[in-house]
Amino acid sequence: MCSLASRLIAPTLALRARASHAARAARSTARAGGRSILVVRAHEVKADSAVSMENLDPEIVAFREHQSTAAKLSFADECRTLVDLGRYGVISTFSREHGGEYPAGSIVGFASDDKGRPIFALSSMSGHTGDLKANGKCSLIVTAPGFTGAADARVTITGTVAPITDAADQKAAREAYLAKHPDAFWVDFGDFSWHRMDGILGARLVGGFARAGGVSGTEYAAGATDPVAGFSAPIASHMNADHVDSLIAMVGHYVGLTVEDAAIASLDAIGMNMKVTRGGESFKIRLPFTEPARDRKAVKEVLVGMTKAAAKAAAEGKKEAEEK
Repeated sequence: MCSLASRLIAPTLALRARASHAARAARSTARAGGRSILVVRAHEVKADSAVSMENLDPEIVAFREHQSTAAKLSFADECRTLVDLGRYGVISTFSREHGGEYPAGSIVGFASDDKGRPIFALSSMSGHTGDLKANGKCSLIVTAPGFTGAADARVTITGTVAPITDAADQKAAREAYLAKHPDAFWVDFGDFSWHRMDGILGARLVGGFARAGGVSGTEYAAGATDPVAGFSAPIASHMNADHVDSLIAMVGHYVGLTVEDAAIASLDAIGMNMKVTRGGESFKIRLPFTEPARDRKAVKEVLVGMTKAAAKAAAEGKKEAEEK
C-alpha cells in the first residue's frame, strides 16, 4: 500500500496543476454505457505555486520528484492509526425524524478493538441509538489529534453498528472503552449498552494535500497501528518550540527545498509530516526518516542524526559560497 500511496502523489499534483480558469473544485457523476464514472475537476493552482506542475523552478521540480516517492504509511495503516488515536468522532445515522432517508450527525465517544472496529457505549435515550436500532448502517468520521482544518488528516469508516450480545465481548468492550475514557463511569448506567461497528465496508482517508484514498474493509482490518504516532505530539511540540532552525535545515538538506519556516505536524515510524512556508505560501510536505524508528529512543536517535547531518551540510555549503 505504501507504493500505491506514492504513485498517487504525482497524478494528484498533476491534476491540481493542470486546472484552468474554467475548472472548479467539484465532483460529478456521468453515465457511460450503463456505468457510473466519477469525474474529478481539480483545484485551480497558481503557476508559481510550489505545488504547481507549471512551476519549472529547478528546486521545485526536484521537490516534486522527492515527494512523489517519499516513504509514508500505507492508507490502511494510517486509517487504523487515526482510529486508534481517536477518542471522539461524528457518527452519521439514518434519522428516524426524517423517515430514515436523511443522515443525522452526532458526536460520540468511542474506542477500538484489536481489529480496528469502533466500540460505543450508547444510551437508549440518544437519538442516534434509536436510529441505529432501526438501521445499523452508518459512518464514523475520526479526525487526527489537533485537527484544525482541511489540511489535517481524517478518516471516514463505513459499516454497520449493532449491539454486542456476547458477555465476554461486552467485558472486553468495557475494558477497551474505559482505557480510552477512564472517567466514563456512566457506561454502567442502566440505559447504556455496548455496541460495535461490525461488517466494515471500507475506510476513506483524506490526509491533507495530495494524500487521499480508500481501502476495503478487508484491507482496513489487515492494517496496523503505527507504534510512534501515539507519542508524536510531545516530540513535535519540543522540536517546534526549540529546534525550528534544525527543522528548516533538515528540509533543505533532505527535501532540497528552501523554506522560511518549518514545523512538525505529526510523526510516525518512517517519517514526519511537516508544514512549511516558502515565499509566503504554506503547505504540507513529507520528510522520511533516514531509517525506521519504532520507539521513543529510536526516534530521538534518528532526529539527532538527521539534525547533525543537515547542520554539517549547511556549514559546508556556506563555506563553499564564501570561498567563491
